[in-house]
Amino acid sequence: MKRTGFWIVCVLVLLLSCAGCSSFMNQGRYIDFTKVETPPDRSDVNADSHALRVAISSVLLPQETVVHSRAIANFLGRQLDRPVILIQRKSYAEIALLLLNGGADIAFFSSGEYANYSGFPEIEMLAGQQRMGLPYHQGYVVVAKDSDIQEIADLKGKTVAFTDPLSFSGYTILVHMLKQINQTPETFFARYIYTYSHDKSLLAVANQVVDAAPVTKLVYDRALQKHPEVAAAVRIIAVSPPAGTGPVVAGKSISPRQREILRRALLTMHEFANMRPALQGLSIDRFVPAQPELYEPIRQMLRESRGRL
Repeated sequence: MKRTGFWIVCVLVLLLSCAGCSSFMNQGRYIDFTKVETPPDRSDVNADSHALRVAISSVLLPQETVVHSRAIANFLGRQLDRPVILIQRKSYAEIALLLLNGGADIAFFSSGEYANYSGFPEIEMLAGQQRMGLPYHQGYVVVAKDSDIQEIADLKGKTVAFTDPLSFSGYTILVHMLKQINQTPETFFARYIYTYSHDKSLLAVANQVVDAAPVTKLVYDRALQKHPEVAAAVRIIAVSPPAGTGPVVAGKSISPRQREILRRALLTMHEFANMRPALQGLSIDRFVPAQPELYEPIRQMLRESRGRL
């Protein structure tokens, strides 16, 4: 979309300079993923072919989660007696393609990412996530608390922050809602941007940088618990149907035996006291057996939404 890059810069600058923001809002500044965790190039990876390469993209702000992600990755590496390389990328597509092209061994997918790529035989779901007692989640469309926007139709001519083009709760749900009123993002919104973080999308609405954003219930609930001033600054105008949470998936480089070891490690991780802080830090109760059928609602949305093209 024209000028998308310009408006992304605007959002990030405004998030940095927002006067009177709460401490959490000030933490919502732009994160350079290459500085948080420098991803190895292929020569680095090949130099230690024994390492377990774990790929992640961050639903939550990286500075709040990278320690916990690394702890889980190291735990899995110990089960295989392999060192670990933690690889971060900004977008879901980058993570998926890295796995498909052999640049990673396992990956933590988003639910929308899995729904888009689960048809590839190279990708196998090892486990899902249980959050707040449930193996599924929902997406919310949020607007500023004092906004006059009451429903999706009121977003005509407004500005929107999407999370990622492959995100279920941060993209697909709103595109699907537009489909129901025979509209598309290109024709309905004044402009839209991608933040590549649900936290940043929520902050963009709370700071009134954009008019609305679809976000995962996880981020909204975390704001309620940890940063109530952010949750208080937004209002929910639409809720998506439930769908499976983001799964852990294995690529073709992981043997059947190793997949079983990793699957067992994931399903029992919550039983280890030293791993509970990492799980809690990522708002994960525990990992649960794979249930691919939980992602069918997303696939159905994708089929219907793509039918508009």
